[in-house]
Amino acid sequence: METALVSAATSAPGFSFVRVRVIIVLLGVGFPLIRKLRRTASEMRKRRWVEEGLMAPPTAEPGTGDRSE
Repeated sequence: METALVSAATSAPGFSFVRVRVIIVLLGVGFPLIRKLRRTASEMRKRRWVEEGLMAPPTAEPGTGDRSE
């Protein structure tokens, strides 16, 4: 009976520090990855628009911090 009580206490559903750590790690890796993906897609789209004549070339160097979004 003691083993049943111990196993029930250790496997109780609810708050788990391991789950919180996993979520923090996933967010820590996921956000920068998604930002890089979006930035790359945006730069490729703007470059394609300039090549097709749909947009004037940008006047500032990319990455200078002057964002007009």
